[in-house]
Amino acid sequence: MASSISSGLKTTDAAIAVGVNRVNSVELFSDGTNACSVVLYDNAAAASGTVLAKVTIGAASLKTTEQVVFMNPIRAENGIYADVTGTGAGYIVHYGG
Repeated sequence: MASSISSGLKTTDAAIAVGVNRVNSVELFSDGTNACSVVLYDNAAAASGTVLAKVTIGAASLKTTEQVVFMNPIRAENGIYADVTGTGAGYIVHYGG
């Protein structure tokens, strides 16, 4: 199995990859005060299409990091697009073809 590629730390909506890929993991970071979420879509350029994964952290949560690792990576046919919400939120997606 090939190594994963990191999106690097992102704080805004972003196109992560184009074409066929696999989502291996996603990590969401909050500022510890505000609720936040990141939704990954099977799309190369927009927050639409099939939802591949969604990770959330509630407001005023003691947990400021949520990581989901997929033992069986999720296949994206068209690309990976991330839509993040919440003040102070950040995320990292690990993916590969």
